[in-house]
Amino acid sequence: MYLKYEDIRRVSVEITSRCNAACPQCPRTGNPILPAAELKIADIERIFPKEFCSQLDLVYMCGNYGDAMTSNTTIPAIEYWHRMGVPQICLYTNGSGRNPDWWRTLAQTMTGEHDSVTFSIDGLADTNSIYRQNTNWDRIMESVNAFIQAGGKAVWHYLIFEHNQHQVEAARDLAKQLGFIDFVPKATSRFVAQEIYNRQSQNQEYQQQQQAQTSPVEAQSDRPNQPEPDVSSRQNQEIAAVELHRQAETYLTAGNLSEAISACQQALKIQPNFAAACKTLGNAFQRIGRLQSAADCYTNALRIQPDFAEVYANVASLYAQQQQWQPATFYYKKAIALKPDFAGAYRNLAKVLTELGQSEQANQAWYRAVALEIPQVPPQTQHLPSKPKSPDLQPPSLEQYQNPDGEQFIKVVESYGDLNNYYRNVEISCQTQASKDIFISFEAELWPCCWVSHTKYAVYNHTYRPQMLALLEKYGDGFNSLKTKSVKEAIECDWFREDLTKSFSCSKRLDVCAHECGKAFNSTGSQYI
Repeated sequence: MYLKYEDIRRVSVEITSRCNAACPQCPRTGNPILPAAELKIADIERIFPKEFCSQLDLVYMCGNYGDAMTSNTTIPAIEYWHRMGVPQICLYTNGSGRNPDWWRTLAQTMTGEHDSVTFSIDGLADTNSIYRQNTNWDRIMESVNAFIQAGGKAVWHYLIFEHNQHQVEAARDLAKQLGFIDFVPKATSRFVAQEIYNRQSQNQEYQQQQQAQTSPVEAQSDRPNQPEPDVSSRQNQEIAAVELHRQAETYLTAGNLSEAISACQQALKIQPNFAAACKTLGNAFQRIGRLQSAADCYTNALRIQPDFAEVYANVASLYAQQQQWQPATFYYKKAIALKPDFAGAYRNLAKVLTELGQSEQANQAWYRAVALEIPQVPPQTQHLPSKPKSPDLQPPSLEQYQNPDGEQFIKVVESYGDLNNYYRNVEISCQTQASKDIFISFEAELWPCCWVSHTKYAVYNHTYRPQMLALLEKYGDGFNSLKTKSVKEAIECDWFREDLTKSFSCSKRLDVCAHECGKAFNSTGSQYI
């Protein structure tokens, strides 16, 4: 059994899916299927009756997708938990939001001896927003000062990259000056898996090169009665994929949607990282009303080509089709930022802004579309330049800031052959089971941890989300819903009672469990240096 109800001691709550930042490695950034939702105070009171709160040591808010700072439920929830007897409450935030009065109120609400707010600040004024995009340094400092001066206990978490490694000690000094109770540099493990993928790809390419170098005479002498194999070169494969995609576009234009889908799927079998084919396939699915399939295709296209303006516009159209005007506006503007002469995006943005009642902005977008679509009319002003791209995120080059267990993890994975074999066979020691944790999502669903929960919308990973969808299909959507069940009822379902822990010792475990809690590597704990 994962945990008995009476053994639960810690609860992690993701109170909202909303966040003001757009961190490039965050699973919420550019995520077309993530719903906007949050827990209300009525949810908190229903999920956390007094008898449950009385057994807890800690409630903490550290979201997969959302920042608790953005939710109006956060302060009332903290007040409620304290009234019900929860001794310690912690909150994690980027700090770039709300006014100083809100932060002072938060400090006055967090009355427990060990209550604290952890501010995730990854650099100083000139570097923090390279990763914590859309955040503002001055506003963060305003929030920090308001919270600390009102008596709040603050911790500074500093995620180290190449671009900010030179400022670690200066940030530590600043933390002392501002009154933080602790400064925690983090040697990120997020680049370790990428290094494994890179090495596996290099090994595969080397093996392919070795096979290609085998002479036809040698191949024939081994099997004299067999015809010489016809091995297509990578260039020929690319040509075939491009031709199939061209056919798909022709079919799509003609309205032959099933043929367009088939041609795209064939192209992607040959060339899986063909962003344009993913886009066209998404367009075809959107035309036949398969919106989720379309969203998945667009997500794949953006994973391959993150600056694909047309795909952002298509994501916007998906939202517009469902009358979700705010996210539609966001993605049309994203497309325009990447491609300032994108007339169709301006035209569709005008329609959405009209729905929002923003007539002046809608007219501006409409006129811009018209100007771009009539080439004989010289533009009155030069096109606005695209927003400068942030430099690629790189791991720190200084050894003292690199993940201390990263290289060892790579060697362990190589001893299993590859990452897939590692995930299937490594011994799992569940961290949250050991610390008697549970996790409650912004949809009021009970999960063993934040890592498992986040796979429901993990569109960036080719195994995490399919495994989660298979789990939901097996146990039924809502099997762990705290909207219809109590925590006690939900944690006694078959998955929590038997199947989850059984999966730890068989090959049918979730990949995320093996990644986060495989005994060979603690991706979270190894970050703290």
